[in-house]
Amino acid sequence: MAPIAFPQIDTIGPEAVVMVADPESGMQGVLVVDSTLLGPAGGGIRMLPDVTVDEVAALARAMTYKYGIIGLPRGGSKAGIVGNPGMPAETRKRYMQAFGRVLAPYLKSRIVAVGPDMGVGVEDLVEIYAAAGAEYPRSGLFAKKVDGLPLEFHITGHGVYVAARAAFEAASRPFKGATVAVEGFGHVGVGVSNYAVKNGAKLVAVSTIKGAVYDEQGLDFDKLMALRANHGDSCVLEYPAGKKIANTDIYYLPVDLLIPGARPYVITERNAGRVQAKIISSGSNIPITEGAEQMLFERGILSVPDFIANAGGIIASWVDYLGGNIDQAFEANEKLIGAVAREVLAESAKRKINPRKVAAGMVADRIAANRGKPRKSWEEVREEIRARLGVFEAAA
Repeated sequence: MAPIAFPQIDTIGPEAVVMVADPESGMQGVLVVDSTLLGPAGGGIRMLPDVTVDEVAALARAMTYKYGIIGLPRGGSKAGIVGNPGMPAETRKRYMQAFGRVLAPYLKSRIVAVGPDMGVGVEDLVEIYAAAGAEYPRSGLFAKKVDGLPLEFHITGHGVYVAARAAFEAASRPFKGATVAVEGFGHVGVGVSNYAVKNGAKLVAVSTIKGAVYDEQGLDFDKLMALRANHGDSCVLEYPAGKKIANTDIYYLPVDLLIPGARPYVITERNAGRVQAKIISSGSNIPITEGAEQMLFERGILSVPDFIANAGGIIASWVDYLGGNIDQAFEANEKLIGAVAREVLAESAKRKINPRKVAAGMVADRIAANRGKPRKSWEEVREEIRARLGVFEAAA
């Protein structure tokens, strides 16, 4: 991990950077609480060998933006654990338990809630919360099946599709027949590919950590899924048709829709000029630098802010926590992500400012308006979110 250093502070945050370690297990990690002015903070935990404090801080800010723009009274946080996700199961269990014990004061008080992210799954969260002596705030909705796959293979990807559809509407372009390239054929990539194809788009490229496959005539989604079940990330190499390309080449294909879905900052000022997509809707967090977002905007490429496009996970988490069902999770995605994306894209066109700047400015204004106000109780937060989701009957 990078040397201990407090990330750059601005008018929003971060409020706290907590370095954590457990000498017995060797676990090292960090928790960044970006802001709690809109409500208790929430965000995922990622475990990667090269995770850094700055990366976690940037992701925590993305969570602040995500909750703030969707209109849920929460702040943003993020956590990172240094480690190989492929470590032995017993070592992994010790890491998660140690992480939970060290962060127990944050988790038990609900100042912070943590969820799954790259390298960390729901089963890990159960260990973390148990070690902290806190209740894990989910009922199991994400494990329920939709078309044979758990909801986690659907819900965030569905939100990315909803955001993309709003962008096509804003650009007066038809979604049916649009060519789509998806980076990362995991939970989110599978979901967005599925909903894009179901709604008339043509999936032409998919990448994984092993490589990528491109066929301008279209890829067979069902065949890719069958290969994925048997070969994992090598499914793109086993696919019998199309052209095998480097996974990084997926950003530069001549497609209508690009879905970045892996690590942060894959599109920067250095390569933004090579992007040929007409519209971008991000499955991953912070895949595009601020400078690159501006370059894309100036070139006429419409990019939905990542913290809007991939908000399906936090929306469904709250539907889950409040006892909702699968249909309500999809309905909330449609209502919130669709409406917010349309609002931000319309304001962007009106003010001739790139969508990310518009959305970030809206969240900053909401945080500033909340400064100095009494903090809401957990019960107040919960009921406000219930109302905002708009899929539950009003309390009697």
